[in-house]
Amino acid sequence: MSSRAVFGKMRPILGYRMPTLATKATFLLPLDDVSTVKPTTNHLESLDKRSPSSLRQVRCLLASEIKTVKKKLTRLERAYYGVGKNLDYEVEKYVMPIKGAMRGIMCSVLSSAKSIEGVLKSAMDPEKYKGDPDDVILLKEVYQKVQNFVPVKFTDIVKTCYKMIQFLEKYCISFYDPERDGNLETAMHYEEQIKLWTKTVKESLEKIETLGQQFKKGEIHYHMLSTPVASYCQRQECESVPFLLLFADACTSVRTALSVMSSWMKSDENYASYLENDIKDYERQRLEQMKLMREAREKYHSAIFKLNQVDMEHSRMESEINNLREKKDAMEVEERHLADLSKELMLDKEFKEGRREMLQAKLRAEAEELDEQDIEGIQITLDILEDEIRSTNERHPLIARQLNAVHYKLDWIKGKRAIADRMLQEIEQCRAEVMDTEANKVKREAEYETIEQTLETARRLHLYKCSSDILERIFYGLPLVSRHAKQTIVPNGAEDTLDKACEVVIENVQLDWMNLYRRLPFFPKRGAETIEKDIACISIEGARGPKKNVVAVALSRWRRHHTRARVDDLLQGLKAIKRMDVVREIDLTLNPPPEEEEEEEYIPPDLDPNLIPHYRDVLKFDQFRASKRFKLEEKDPFEIYF
Repeated sequence: MSSRAVFGKMRPILGYRMPTLATKATFLLPLDDVSTVKPTTNHLESLDKRSPSSLRQVRCLLASEIKTVKKKLTRLERAYYGVGKNLDYEVEKYVMPIKGAMRGIMCSVLSSAKSIEGVLKSAMDPEKYKGDPDDVILLKEVYQKVQNFVPVKFTDIVKTCYKMIQFLEKYCISFYDPERDGNLETAMHYEEQIKLWTKTVKESLEKIETLGQQFKKGEIHYHMLSTPVASYCQRQECESVPFLLLFADACTSVRTALSVMSSWMKSDENYASYLENDIKDYERQRLEQMKLMREAREKYHSAIFKLNQVDMEHSRMESEINNLREKKDAMEVEERHLADLSKELMLDKEFKEGRREMLQAKLRAEAEELDEQDIEGIQITLDILEDEIRSTNERHPLIARQLNAVHYKLDWIKGKRAIADRMLQEIEQCRAEVMDTEANKVKREAEYETIEQTLETARRLHLYKCSSDILERIFYGLPLVSRHAKQTIVPNGAEDTLDKACEVVIENVQLDWMNLYRRLPFFPKRGAETIEKDIACISIEGARGPKKNVVAVALSRWRRHHTRARVDDLLQGLKAIKRMDVVREIDLTLNPPPEEEEEEEYIPPDLDPNLIPHYRDVLKFDQFRASKRFKLEEKDPFEIYF
């Protein structure tokens, strides 16, 4: 009977299955030397030699290589554990004998190669070791296996995994730049996942070498093992012999790396479809946002138009009120005069009516005592009073009508003032409405711009992900963007200078923009009638925006029609309308005066601080003398002495 049939009948039951257990049919193949296995085709060589035709080819080659690595790992496990054996069998075989050997020499933990070699050395002395010699043999056997397999046997597998991660980092990428591409959630999440996957794979692969070296040169603890292996170690009470699970932990690390790389390829396969769904979603959002942006712009322009209309009406009303100011002052004087005159007439009438009643009473009471001459005098006086009272009664209604007419005119002027005040309040309300609508418009425009940029980014990333030309560029290290692609044109110095000059004109020219537009040169030439039509169109466009926008629209139209626009042409037009103040402002803006740097005052370091003022006076004296502001008469010192 063949060995295959014998082992087929003696297959053990695998009760507990760790990630490192080989439970597939390949695990049960006859035990052969790994080096004698026929070498498989290296799928990564083709990626090194030539550019892949598509990402699908890259993923297929990497998936095939992952399968190859899994087979190598399975053979390695079979070589370590034996045919039909697993980690449970390994633990059951070695843990108790190793602990017996440790008790024989009073050792609590075997956490390093040095401690194991110490136990083996002590077990050689019969006086120190009283335990079972077979336990020492099993300890030496498993220690030798761990030394031979970890990390030496994993070198080729780890190199292959590093090679695969390099190709994944090279081809299975998101093409997303967080600093340039803004907030594209799908690409940003995928980029974060790539960083996490790369970190996990490299840490898992580095852990194999690290734990192996740590075991040989230092100490290891079961907490250093991967989570499933550490949990298994606790359940099997192997905390004191963690080296027994080094091989299982290395296999688990490799499988973790392979699992992460498989997830990476699966996500990369779905990445293009996710981007396509994002493009459809952002296109729908863009249409909705465009509608909202247009509505916000219409509301803003309506508010601006309403504000300009109310402002014009208020200006016209203020002008009328100013023109009526002199008339109002004259009517107020006339009102006071007519009111005083009406009051005087009423008082005079009351006085005369009282006098009349008094004379009539006197005439009735003293009629017998008075002579005819007195009676006649009283009668004449009464007649005069009657005439004056009648004249007053006839005159008073005329004055009252005049006074009412003056009151009506003054009330009409006051009504104008009240209307102007209400217009002023309406202007404030319109300005508040303009600010609100402008803020809403700016917000909608910013949101639309964000969606537009995000949509453009999604389209570009989707194009990169679906284009085979990109893989060729990546392979040869060429830039992703072709030289024939559309590039942003950066304005040169002359255009930047003209922009600055136009900004100065917009701020200062104000109502003279029509005269300026008529005097500006055009190439090709435009007739006077065409220029007047331009001015009419600009006025209509400017009525829907702030007053500064009118000048901006005029200059924009001039630069559009004048293909040779320069700053000199603008200065020529300003000089023609005698706006030298704007010319000087442009000159100061384009040619600012150099800033004078103050020279640091030099004071000798060894000079006494009390002598510094005198030192400065000496410097001033030397400057005056050098400038020849005064002349010293030189005398002979002997003459001065004698």
